[in-house]
Amino acid sequence: MMRCFLCLGSNVGRREDHIARALSLLNDRGLKIIRSSRLYETKPVEVNDEQENYLNMVVEGSFGGGAFDLLDICREVERSLGRTRPYRHAPRTMDIDILLIEGIEIMDEHLTVPHPLMEERAFVLYPLAEIAPDLILPSGRTASDVKNGMKDDEIVMILDR
Repeated sequence: MMRCFLCLGSNVGRREDHIARALSLLNDRGLKIIRSSRLYETKPVEVNDEQENYLNMVVEGSFGGGAFDLLDICREVERSLGRTRPYRHAPRTMDIDILLIEGIEIMDEHLTVPHPLMEERAFVLYPLAEIAPDLILPSGRTASDVKNGMKDDEIVMILDR
């Protein structure tokens, strides 16, 4: 079993329902969720059009397959929840990013692990530091140290669920 961290996000429709359904579908497909953060409402970043705010969360999981098996499951869950990819950074019912897989580094056209931008995004680091503050990131710093050094201007509110 490999330890992994995923970021889930939704900014279309019933966002909280999409995330709850995604967690259930991931579990049904073999991802055992160990810990999950609260939901963070965040402003869209790197977008060129008007979009609704996202709900984001990070989960720590355990998975018995390989990295590309996990990617396939994440994409399958996204599709089953209505995700389309009409253009880069389009609004989405569900987005699932693989942030880290313990002991694995991959640089492929379809998958890069660790996620190359995770240490630059508050919508990733705030929930990640909530569930794994001492996790060592690619920079060699802990998740909480990286989070504490960044602005929280992407974060609108934190929802208890």
